[in-house]
Amino acid sequence: MQRGSTGTGSHARIEGEPKPNRDKGSIMNLPGLETLRPEQTDKLDALAQMVGTCFLEEMWYVTWLDVPGMSDERKLAVTQAAIRSDYAVTAPYQCVYALADRAGAANVYLRSELPEGGWERLEEKSALLMAATLTPEEGAVLGPRAEAMDLASSTSWPLERARADEDFIYFISAGVDPARRGTGAFRRLFTPFLDEADRRGLRCYLDCYTDRLEQIYGHFGFETVERRGAPGFNLVERCMVRAPRP
Repeated sequence: MQRGSTGTGSHARIEGEPKPNRDKGSIMNLPGLETLRPEQTDKLDALAQMVGTCFLEEMWYVTWLDVPGMSDERKLAVTQAAIRSDYAVTAPYQCVYALADRAGAANVYLRSELPEGGWERLEEKSALLMAATLTPEEGAVLGPRAEAMDLASSTSWPLERARADEDFIYFISAGVDPARRGTGAFRRLFTPFLDEADRRGLRCYLDCYTDRLEQIYGHFGFETVERRGAPGFNLVERCMVRAPRP
């Protein structure tokens, strides 16, 4: 789902970042999931390592990191840093969730809980964090490559479809421990958000890059509303929406 804003594992609140609003009464009720706080750095680090390992198989990362001379070990470090950077900028807004047994984790936002500037602002901050983790040589290759893939890399496309005052849920990333696949962990991780969306009457948005994932999300009620590609890359972003169920 998530492209990997080009991020790092910073543990500190970003300078000048607005404090989250706790007076809205819009916090999601997600039975079975723990909401990670920014100061829980050890847990956030461990979850980013686990989800980053999953994202080595994600087609956006596979394509982006398909460059000469980059080892598998380094690719893993980049995907883990990307997930950790997103956690760093979103954890203050109650966007990082994990199963109690740590079998899976999800980075998901409720639009009304984000600061002024929304996800686009946070994604920019995550990208700045990531840039600091790349070597100059990597940045010179991966930066232009990400820009060339931009047409198939949108994470702000829900804003093109939602009303200006519409609240919604967006899945930035989600992953299950590879050792726990096939145990029902993904359903336990995923369905609390859908139940909450139904309770509130909210649409859910996500994006993915393979037919297999498109089919999986289809089983949960998501429909593909648009496909986006980038010239020169064998990559198709599936933009998917789920309407609330009564």
